[in-house]
Amino acid sequence: MKRVMLCAVMLLLICSLSAHAAERREQTFVVGADVNAQGEVTQTQPEAGVSKPIAAALDLALKHWQFVPARKNGIAVPAHTFIETELEAIPDDNGRYSLRISYIRHGPTWDRHLPPQYPADAVRNHESGVIVVTGDLHPDGKIVITDIRGALEGGGGSLLKKAAKDWFLHHKVVPETVEGRPVAARISTYIRFRLGDMAGAQAMRTGKAPYSAKEKELLLQAGFKDIDIKTKLPSPQISSVLLARTINPIVMHL
Repeated sequence: MKRVMLCAVMLLLICSLSAHAAERREQTFVVGADVNAQGEVTQTQPEAGVSKPIAAALDLALKHWQFVPARKNGIAVPAHTFIETELEAIPDDNGRYSLRISYIRHGPTWDRHLPPQYPADAVRNHESGVIVVTGDLHPDGKIVITDIRGALEGGGGSLLKKAAKDWFLHHKVVPETVEGRPVAARISTYIRFRLGDMAGAQAMRTGKAPYSAKEKELLLQAGFKDIDIKTKLPSPQISSVLLARTINPIVMHL
């Protein structure tokens, strides 16, 4: 039965996932997860639209992962979090595939597909650069910006900072819960505005252009490490009531 399920998952991946190379398929998913007082994932809830075979594979993988549990008054308690994962279908030399599920981050939800808008006036002014935005997530889901700073070229950067603020506040974030009660969190992320990465004057694109020394210094000061800076789509830094303990990639062979 398990093998049948994995075969079904592989077929779905090969047919439907976006391919970055002809032989390799990958996609990211966000999965709601109940974590007990021992730090074990007991139940998972996939995001809307995920097929049953893929949801089953994600459930199987996530239940291998463990966390340092949340604590209340010094006592370990159950919590609910959201785990972002990458699922890959990887071929071998014989044309067979293995399924690899890797951990990206956990914590409150964050819409990784929501792009900021590059203001047309900023394009005309040749404004570009990197902006770091930090904010507090309240238990009711409201986000309040507490700090915004940038390493910018071509102007004062007010247009890009406003675009970054609008993008940051436009997110609908679902907090984690501890014993069923939503809890606050801290969010920090950055936006890279590159004139050469645009499609028209629409959304910012994250290409492979290097960061300037000023941009990299800003990101390092904000707590983003070299490995984060090199990623094409940076994950935000969001505080969590849980700490990751065992999150090794899970590989399933057919």
